[in-house]
Amino acid sequence: MKYAERVRGILIENEVITIIKRTRDGETFYVFPGGGVEKGETEEQALKREMKEELGLDVLVKELVTKQNFGKPKSKECINFFYICEKKGGELGTGCGPEYAPGNGYKGTHEPIKFPLNKIKQLDLRPIEVRDLVFKKYS
Repeated sequence: MKYAERVRGILIENEVITIIKRTRDGETFYVFPGGGVEKGETEEQALKREMKEELGLDVLVKELVTKQNFGKPKSKECINFFYICEKKGGELGTGCGPEYAPGNGYKGTHEPIKFPLNKIKQLDLRPIEVRDLVFKKYS
């Protein structure tokens, strides 16, 4: 059985990480930018598309940092792949993905932000295990 794939970008420049600030149902939290791999796409193609849609940035996908099951506990049917990315061009905040369209069905807000890498442990950056791995490995 084919599993559902999602890709997430870890973009760090000059000790600053670019993430998405989410507000939904009165709760504020942070996520790594990314989304689902569409039929016919490679993980790299999907991540480049998602980073452009969500952040407005063109990126080079560098290396797989970790992968993590999501959804049902210990399910092999749903996997998030987290990749280090390098900015190649574009302007932060110019993303025009479906999450930004009026009446899109997405709840809450999506706001791309830059945040000091050495302070990410104070954020509710999800998933927490990946936040802690990124902090340990890159700060």
